[in-house]
Amino acid sequence: MWGTFTLREKVLLLMLVLLLIGGVLWRIAPSLVAPAGSDDRSGKLVEDNPPLFREDNPESEPEMITVHLVGAVQNPGVYQLPLGSRVCDLVEAGGGPSAEADLEAINLARPLFDGEQVAILRPGEAAASNPAAPGQKVNINKASLEELQTLPSIGAVRAQRIVEHRDKHGPFSAIEEIMDISGIGTGIFNQIKERITIY
Repeated sequence: MWGTFTLREKVLLLMLVLLLIGGVLWRIAPSLVAPAGSDDRSGKLVEDNPPLFREDNPESEPEMITVHLVGAVQNPGVYQLPLGSRVCDLVEAGGGPSAEADLEAINLARPLFDGEQVAILRPGEAAASNPAAPGQKVNINKASLEELQTLPSIGAVRAQRIVEHRDKHGPFSAIEEIMDISGIGTGIFNQIKERITIY
């Protein structure tokens, strides 16, 4: 019977058989090549025991600072906050201001620095605070305009620049950084370096 077909018919029949075999293999191929431990329905690899912690995405803890909160707050004390926190975050951590707090006397948006003490004043306390006495060091991270002007060669203009600088850039991390301010060079720094502190 095979001999009765022409060469053209034989070629067409052979191609048809090959297409049928290819179709069958195409349908059963995923189940034959699926790896062990895979989902038979999708072929997606499923881990038997997925790791609880992946080293390529560790959860690192933020750097902390320690700050002392005093004055007119609900819970004065020493608090640890993430680096970059601001005075408002510290007040919130302390339970919020008390009823007699004078929040306009402090910059709530000021960044905090490690080791400082933040005082939430009551009305009248800010005005009653005295400038630094002779021989007492001035904290350039906390001093008022009046206190800064007790330093040699620091007048109203330079004092204002100091306050604006720390409000914009955060607290000074070393007393030498005060020379970053326009109008305060080596000469003035040498006059005040024994009178200033950052703590």
